[in-house]
Formats: sequence, structure tokens, C-alpha cells
Amino acid sequence: MATPQELFDETKTRLDLNIAKAQILEREIQEKVAEKNQLMQPIMEDQGALKQLEKLSDVVQLVESK
Repeated sequence: MATPQELFDETKTRLDLNIAKAQILEREIQEKVAEKNQLMQPIMEDQGALKQLEKLSDVVQLVESK
């Protein structure tokens, strides 16, 4: 049977590892959010361009024929 000190040490180690993993995940999440945010401007620009291009009859006819 484990002593109270061994249980304490095991629990402390598990806690430290979980905190470290949570911090790594938080950093990764922040990086992914930043990456997503960098895509927002090009996405909006492409959406605007598509709206303008849809107004051209040649493009609309080409899309309709597919």
C-alpha cells in the first residue's frame, strides 16, 4: 500500500503534468486562432470578388452550364 507521501508525490506529479499539457494546448489554441484571423481578410476579399464576378453574364452562364 502506498504511503501518504507517495500518494502526495504521485498526485503532485500528475497535477504538474496536466497543468503543463493544458498550457501547451492553450498556446496551440491561441496560435490556431491567430492563423484563422489571418485568413479572414482574404476570405472577405474573395467573397466580395465573387459577388462582383457573379454580376458578369459570361461567368454566370459558365457556372450555370456546369
